Amino acid sequence: MIGWAVLVACTMDSEIHRQSEVDVFLQEPASEVDVLWVVDNSVSMASEQERVAAGFATFAASLEASNVDAHIGVISTDMEPDNPERAMLVGDPPVLERVLDVDALFAERVQLGIDGSGKEKGLAAAIAAVSEPLVSGANAGFVRPEATLLLVFVTDEDDCSDGDALYDEPPEACYTQAEALVPVEDLHRQLVEARAGSPVLAAGLLGPPGDRCPKAWHGARYETLIEATGGIVGDICTEDYAEVFDALGLSVSEVRTVFQLSYAAVEETLEVAVGDELVPPDPLVGWTYDPDFALIRFDGKYAPPRGSTVSVTYEVGHGGSVPDAELD
Repeated sequence: MIGWAVLVACTMDSEIHRQSEVDVFLQEPASEVDVLWVVDNSVSMASEQERVAAGFATFAASLEASNVDAHIGVISTDMEPDNPERAMLVGDPPVLERVLDVDALFAERVQLGIDGSGKEKGLAAAIAAVSEPLVSGANAGFVRPEATLLLVFVTDEDDCSDGDALYDEPPEACYTQAEALVPVEDLHRQLVEARAGSPVLAAGLLGPPGDRCPKAWHGARYETLIEATGGIVGDICTEDYAEVFDALGLSVSEVRTVFQLSYAAVEETLEVAVGDELVPPDPLVGWTYDPDFALIRFDGKYAPPRGSTVSVTYEVGHGGSVPDAELD
């Protein structure tokens, strides 16, 4: 399991209070994974839901091969205020575990129908599903404190998480009034806070960029969140999802290459060590820092090996203090 701990130290410099931080991550394979499928149930998604149901066996087999203890749940992207079941897990039982007929039970749940809202708010739905009051209410028992959370977004539209700012507007306002949408960076922060430091991965079957698939919109906002967690993206316009699902199932047992810091860092103060060895800031043989999401990435040839400890020391940004906006 990937674990983490935080150590805090404070220093004084010319009457300026500076907070320094040491985030410590344990590079271990996941033993518990909670998989939340966030599925578009708008009018254009019937055939895609069928293909997800058909391909699930490949995903389940990959999970089984990695020997993880999995919880599986399904929610829709319909987060309209008049939907009394928004962000609630579907089916009875709502949480699927290791049962003989898991493929059939998942197929029932993922084929949600096509009567949902045309404003697909998958990011907001995912956050609500793993946050209070649902996490101890209707969705109780799904997320576990120490488990890795894997979010899988399945949609042919981009995310329209708007905090209900576009409630009275038509679906196309998700694109024509995109400035009203909640920034993905804010949604990512909400997700990290909801998980209280437990690992989060995201993946998606999304519309590709450009004009390769005219029937689907590019899922750019979903891709931003997925990139922030080091996840994978598949093309929802393909006819067979088996290859993507196989890679997705195997991804939960791979070594971690993206590490979420507790706070935004002053980049020049960052020091990253794997075990007792300092690792250089280098995109090919070391690490890079993503200031938008406060992430350390090992995207090159090097990744911290299993069983190692990754320690990140840094000075907290924003003048040495943690602003209220980061804690909300």
